[in-house]
Amino acid sequence: MNEFARFHGFLHNISSLEEEMIPQIEYLTMKWNLDNISRTKAYQLFFSAFPEVHWSFLASMVSRNAGWNMTDLEGSVFSKLLSSKHRQELFSTYERANWHIFHDAFPQLLLYEYSTKLQCEKFHLLKKFNVSSYMEDEWNYFYKHKDKERLVNSLIINEQNLIQHPLIQHPYYKKIFLEAFCSYFKIGFTLVR
Repeated sequence: MNEFARFHGFLHNISSLEEEMIPQIEYLTMKWNLDNISRTKAYQLFFSAFPEVHWSFLASMVSRNAGWNMTDLEGSVFSKLLSSKHRQELFSTYERANWHIFHDAFPQLLLYEYSTKLQCEKFHLLKKFNVSSYMEDEWNYFYKHKDKERLVNSLIINEQNLIQHPLIQHPYYKKIFLEAFCSYFKIGFTLVR
């Protein structure tokens, strides 16, 4: 029996009192955001309960793939191509991006669960979790129109924007990738000779 079947969802005490929802969502987000394995499982469990939210399936696959990439950093190939420092920095970068995305996305999913079970939208609470107003509009649209493709696209756009500046364009992380890239090709070039 899977975890969703046992607990009937992530939310145990469905209440219409919004002030009770916020700490429960914060707790569950923190609980499932421990590592890449728990994040992947949370996305999978959510999708099994709410298959209409296709993004959660996509997120589980991306999270699983990131986990493989993180594991590969310690495998036989990358341990020869990259220094321990570069491997640790790349691992930390993956971890930070995945943590950041989950921290933003999981409250959205849980508010969808609340909205579904209470049969009234609760997406105005997204601002309590620092989720963009763009996503509040998109979840309200999805709740009314059930446009699955639009929701997937919106969540992808949102999460890309979420990590673009603090990770992808941040000078520290650019430096990590540039150093790892140069190290990889320097060693790779030496091995080819």
